[in-house]
Amino acid sequence: MRAPRHAGVALFASLAIACWPVLVWYVQGSFDGSNDPWGLLALATAIGAWWRAAPESPPDRPLALPTGLLVLYIAATLAALPLSLRALLAALALAALGSAWRLGRRLDFPVAALALLALPLTASLQFYGGYPLRVLAGSLAVVLLQLNGLAVELAGAVLLWDGRQIAIDAPCSGIRMLWAGAYLMATAAALFRFTPRQTLAAAALTGSLVIAANAVRAAALFYLETGLLVLPVWAHTAAGMSVFVAAGLLIIHGLYRIDRTHSAGPACLPVRVPGDAVPTRPTQLVCLLAALAPLAHGVGRAEPAAVPFPGWPTRFEGRPLTVLPLTPLENRLQQDFPGRVGRFTDGQREIILRWVTHASRQLHPSSDCFKASGYRIETLAIKRVGDQYWSRFLATRGATRLDVAERIDAPDGQQWSDVSAWYWAAQLGRTHGPWWAVTVAAPAPLQ
Repeated sequence: MRAPRHAGVALFASLAIACWPVLVWYVQGSFDGSNDPWGLLALATAIGAWWRAAPESPPDRPLALPTGLLVLYIAATLAALPLSLRALLAALALAALGSAWRLGRRLDFPVAALALLALPLTASLQFYGGYPLRVLAGSLAVVLLQLNGLAVELAGAVLLWDGRQIAIDAPCSGIRMLWAGAYLMATAAALFRFTPRQTLAAAALTGSLVIAANAVRAAALFYLETGLLVLPVWAHTAAGMSVFVAAGLLIIHGLYRIDRTHSAGPACLPVRVPGDAVPTRPTQLVCLLAALAPLAHGVGRAEPAAVPFPGWPTRFEGRPLTVLPLTPLENRLQQDFPGRVGRFTDGQREIILRWVTHASRQLHPSSDCFKASGYRIETLAIKRVGDQYWSRFLATRGATRLDVAERIDAPDGQQWSDVSAWYWAAQLGRTHGPWWAVTVAAPAPLQ
């Protein structure tokens, strides 16, 4: 017999309250504009999949997995691990509880995937995974271009050909395409009640198709950026959308084929609870410990700088700098920041300088800050000024329109036009700090 519904509702509420720092982080990350809002769609889909499923009896010891994940969450909290990592454990714990209580599985893989996709992590995924994915897409694109007779090479995330450099910029990392493909896969798997084996096969197929599609997109855009194909400006966007649609259709076809196959094993172990109730008190006690854990250990703070701060520069590109007071947004940036943040003007432009002592997620792209302040962001091509490379975007809010450029400089002269590439260079020991991150915002003419 199934456990009483009110017990399940109470456990859901207890687990959610136990992870209250994650709830606060989730609301802030979903609505501050720094992340894409599509996670809310994944959350609604996960709830719908859970709700529409015919109730089944829970497996033996249905609370074992949710409780175990909650114990890991407590350990992560006491270790002051980032909230994004703790959120992954909290999401899996909630998915495991819903799977056992209503779906008759220890962990329903499609619902768990939707729960993870619901987290506001697109900015973090771009930070950590953007550069490796661009390198992977570039490597595969080089193979395709060489097969077509072009002597193209790859340096980092830049395609080299005929003395020219074609950068694969952050929007071409494929993070959004990967998220969309994963959402399509997880939704279909939840709808058709895929077994774990079918879900894993669908995930492998989706990942492979998305990676291949991103490589094809990078190769196609190479022809446009080099002028080998002269097409209207809108062809750049059209090429990306065409590749995405083709990948989506192939994913749907693959999911249909997987749905028609039969798994060799059952969807879940046919072990049921013999009684009419499930003991919940131990799990509720663990929930109480999880709720108190953040009070027992402070949130991790940035380590003090290993070298003294050299002071702010007095000139930038030959112009004298005037110090400006920090806005509330920049004051928030300074909290737990591994270095210093300063705001200046040269009389024509606003310049944000960030002095960074060690590689950290706290040095995020300035576009995240503009999004959080309500600006609409339009990515522009990388700009080269002498031997300097700047990533650029247009930030628009009402009548305000800004042309924003940024780069990161190392003491040995190395430079990066995006944060993800800098982070991985620092993690791999290819650069050592402290570094200067420079953001320049200039008024842009209204179109």
